[in-house]
Amino acid sequence: MTGTRRRSITLLSAVALFGLACVLSSLLLRQQAAAELAKAGQTLHRLISQRADQHDAHLTSLSALVQAADPAPIATVEQVAASITRFYPRIVGIDVVDLATTPPASLLDVTDPAIVAAEAAQASGATVRTRAIDDGTKLLLVKRALTDGVGHYAIALVIDIARLAASDVALPEGASAELGLAEHAQAGRKAAFNADIASRTQPLRLSLATTAPRWPTPPPAFLIVSALLTALGALLVDRLLEARARASEAARKAALAAQDARLAHAGRVNAMGELASGIAHELTQPLTAILSHAQAGQRLVQRRGVEPATLAPALDAIARNAKRAGEILGRLRAWISKSEPDLEIVDLAELAREVAHLLTTGALPAGSSLKVESDGSRPLVRADRVQLEQVVFNLGRNGLDAVAEAKGERIVTIAVATEAGQAVLSVADSGPGLSPEAQARLFEPFFTTKPGGLGLGLALCNRLIERFGGTLDGGNAASGAVFSFHLPLAAEAVRREAAE
Repeated sequence: MTGTRRRSITLLSAVALFGLACVLSSLLLRQQAAAELAKAGQTLHRLISQRADQHDAHLTSLSALVQAADPAPIATVEQVAASITRFYPRIVGIDVVDLATTPPASLLDVTDPAIVAAEAAQASGATVRTRAIDDGTKLLLVKRALTDGVGHYAIALVIDIARLAASDVALPEGASAELGLAEHAQAGRKAAFNADIASRTQPLRLSLATTAPRWPTPPPAFLIVSALLTALGALLVDRLLEARARASEAARKAALAAQDARLAHAGRVNAMGELASGIAHELTQPLTAILSHAQAGQRLVQRRGVEPATLAPALDAIARNAKRAGEILGRLRAWISKSEPDLEIVDLAELAREVAHLLTTGALPAGSSLKVESDGSRPLVRADRVQLEQVVFNLGRNGLDAVAEAKGERIVTIAVATEAGQAVLSVADSGPGLSPEAQARLFEPFFTTKPGGLGLGLALCNRLIERFGGTLDGGNAASGAVFSFHLPLAAEAVRREAAE
């Protein structure tokens, strides 16, 4: 990841974090405002419910007073009404309507007797009737005063709704209360608080609304502090990521340098091995002939007529030196080809990518490309890492040589997969493919189709794969040649697959 891209990602993350902090703060403020409004609504609801109970008590008292005598003691009722309206300013009027006259008559001239009589006619027994008057700004409470089961009078209270809904404590900023008959409440009206007044006689509903924004803006101090903290955090994260990137790049370069050194050493060892094997192969027949002739000479000198003293020392020297040369070459060959490998757990997918990197850092044939594919698994094998790298390197190098003169696409693909409990690596090229003769002698030492080649590369690869318990195969594909080897998965990989 480049420094510019890293800084862009860090900046975007900081902006997103700052935005999230603002959203959370606004949400908290919104919840606090909702809680305050709900608390204020509950308090006002209890207060209005108590006031409604007082209205019932006043109606009951006035009804009892009217029933005390016949005709009703209007003067006394008027005095009591004046006292009630003085102590309860929300009760703006009290009236007594005589229902026995035609038309009904208002005895205190406060209300419209026709309206009171109409409400009283709908009242059954001692039921209180509630009606909105004066464009909904006032409430009219009507109760019939029964005398011997006959209601000749109706008691009326006129209530100022605004004063009835007035709160003794200040409502939250932007909040307003609305009180009215429940049957007249707007259907679907959204309010921050809605509740019916706890009264059996007065069907009222209290609603609280607010003009406060749905998502409050956080305080400026919070915004400033959050912005500063976010900027500081982003700066620290950028510095940490930059330091980590530098350390990672240094480690990567060190690993590549070490890998280059190992592969260079492996190349030298392989070259020396090929040379030594070639020398051993070329000298085996002459040395065997020398030994055979020397031994024949020894047998001749043992016959009659031949002076042993003349030929024996020379022949003994030939035999001794030829045998010694054979032993020396045998030891050299054994040292090159039979040394114990340094086994370790190797990630085959990672090794393929590293070898591909080494192959592509060199000079690729013009128009050629090399790619690595994987099935997403992580095949682990137990092998000598350097020797296994050399196998993959040789197969990749052969593929690149094969496509160097090909027509059309020049692609070499290294594919890694896990199949039937084994790790599989294949190298496919888009070259001309293998001839029938080449297919029959693929892994035969000293057989080669390359000018100047020794013919030991594939033989060495086959020997190394066999030493790791695997098999190497080669042949033609739909386009070009493909070489693949199978290796058993390490015990660690088998346990990991079982756990997954």
